[in-house]
Amino acid sequence: MTRRHQVRTLAALGLGAPLLVGLGIGGFSQAVATTAAPPAQDVPAAVAAPAERTGSEEDTAGEGGTAGEATAAPSDVFTTGSQEFARADRSTITAEDVASQLYGYAADPSLSDEATCTDGLALDQPGAVTRCTVIGWSGEQETYYGYMAPAGVAEADYWLYFSKDAPLPEEAAATLNDGLNGTGAYPVWGEEQEQSTTLSGDVAVERANFVLDGFGREDLTVTSVEGEVDLTSTAPVRGTAVEDGSGRTVGVTLLPIPTDGEAPAMMISIDGP
Repeated sequence: MTRRHQVRTLAALGLGAPLLVGLGIGGFSQAVATTAAPPAQDVPAAVAAPAERTGSEEDTAGEGGTAGEATAAPSDVFTTGSQEFARADRSTITAEDVASQLYGYAADPSLSDEATCTDGLALDQPGAVTRCTVIGWSGEQETYYGYMAPAGVAEADYWLYFSKDAPLPEEAAATLNDGLNGTGAYPVWGEEQEQSTTLSGDVAVERANFVLDGFGREDLTVTSVEGEVDLTSTAPVRGTAVEDGSGRTVGVTLLPIPTDGEAPAMMISIDGP
């Protein structure tokens, strides 16, 4: 049902998505992607979607419904790139806006797919997630979870990230937005570089600086990373960077974006003051 972009993460850096209008369905507001621009709306509070159980979790759940330690993992994680708010005084986006971004990268207009999301997102709601659905022409559905992260450069306001089939692990979701940080993402490897899925500390430092340069933070230099970085998982790894000129030490967190079938990307969260 959904389309695959050959270099989706690269294409996400700076490309737009279709506009859409909101529809009232089943007593609550969802967003359905179309080609018309909606009027400005207030954003409903984003609600955290419960993690879905795997079959093994259901098997190990006790009489009270408590699941075992196993949790469902996203089958895909990707970003739709850096974005700006429609107005300088806004820090929120509607459910329609979120669905528009998802529609541009997960749906296939030639098959009459549509994307819907239940809630908007706001920068002042760290950890907020909205549940989205892409519906194919024959009725098949795919579930996505959308997150907003503050941008770490002056030229952008925020980034949107999506996980497929299951929410991000709590630690990964917290890395996206802690209320003070700034973030950015970029592919880990250049087009002709030899690639690996596990980065040693030294290689992680080198690749993190490549990512920082890629999204416009040449003023920061990562100097150390606390461990290996697994590009196939969404496990964050802490590190340290130095601000050029001032020499100020800044904490950073490296978060792999293991997009299914594509070259891996990395999000870097820069600690706030």
